Amino acid sequence: MASPRALAGQTPTGDSASRARSSWSRPSHADSTQLLHKGHAYGSDAYNSPLTVLLNKGYDIFQLRTSERNFWTFPYRASWKHGIEDVFNAPGPIVDRFGGWRRLARIELYPSSWNIDDWNWFVNYTEHFVGGGITMRMLDEWYGARGVPLPRLWAALTTYAASALNEIAEQEGGPVATAGGVADLLFFDLGGVLLFHWKQPTHFLARTVQIADWSSQAAFTYPNHQLQNNGQYFSMKVPIGFERTRLFIRGGMGAQFGISRKLDDEHHFSVGAGGDTRVRDIDATGHETVRFAPGAGVYYDRNNSLLWSVTSSPAANLLAINVYPGVVHGIGRGTGLWGVYTRHREIRIGVVHRNALSLGVGYGR
Repeated sequence: MASPRALAGQTPTGDSASRARSSWSRPSHADSTQLLHKGHAYGSDAYNSPLTVLLNKGYDIFQLRTSERNFWTFPYRASWKHGIEDVFNAPGPIVDRFGGWRRLARIELYPSSWNIDDWNWFVNYTEHFVGGGITMRMLDEWYGARGVPLPRLWAALTTYAASALNEIAEQEGGPVATAGGVADLLFFDLGGVLLFHWKQPTHFLARTVQIADWSSQAAFTYPNHQLQNNGQYFSMKVPIGFERTRLFIRGGMGAQFGISRKLDDEHHFSVGAGGDTRVRDIDATGHETVRFAPGAGVYYDRNNSLLWSVTSSPAANLLAINVYPGVVHGIGRGTGLWGVYTRHREIRIGVVHRNALSLGVGYGR
């Protein structure tokens, strides 16, 4: 089996122990030759795992203010039929009800209108195509670093399973399958996994625009039995010709734009503002539309591994604070902390631990 360095298409450089110990991390065997999962003992890089991908990507829609976050009582059977079974067994009738393949292509596959309600293609390319491909390569390195046989295969299966969960969660037992589900599962989710099998797109995004998975720290809260504080997000720092300042982009259920400022050789401070998804509607044809409202955030990272963030959103959680593993000193060094303030004026708090596939638990009424 090829080494993790070979899988990433890099030559070993012998990452020294110069970053092994600091005020932010315990001794680490980080591998700087990796592109998306460097094995840091701190931040989002320490948090991300196959389980976090399934919870954050698979149940991304749970963030919306209309969701009950009912992970345990979710109508999986009815949602499976419309979200998965109908898409693979009978995509033709779904597309016909939507208005035909030409309308699907115009709205879901490529830009052809200035009407923002027809811009479903945008999130398909960002979240499903690029996001899915980057997730697969990150998991490839995660599995490879742990000596799992056939890491690329396991990464592809995990990523596509999370994509299937995403379509199931978006159905919520709905009456009809959506054309977006056809576009996602048969074109963009599959296409991203296949395209990013090659190293060139991964190298460009990881090296040039410094893309990274900055997902929230998902956790199961009790006694309300919810999946809380979840959501998959990606950050990018795009060079704009300045030595220490880059254009900052945060993508997920919406988009934020701002600046990222390099503080020293390892640390960046970023701020962003934009629009996040408030609600999602599906009409009788299976056409999905979303409504946006302002959102913003501040972010502090080390070596592109997010250490902490404070975000505001128009979704169910109005305010969220995430402090990732490796930031808190002492006995809790491997523990991440989070807290949210909901639009119902309630507070949820919780912890995650990087040594248990980053499984999180918390309290919520």
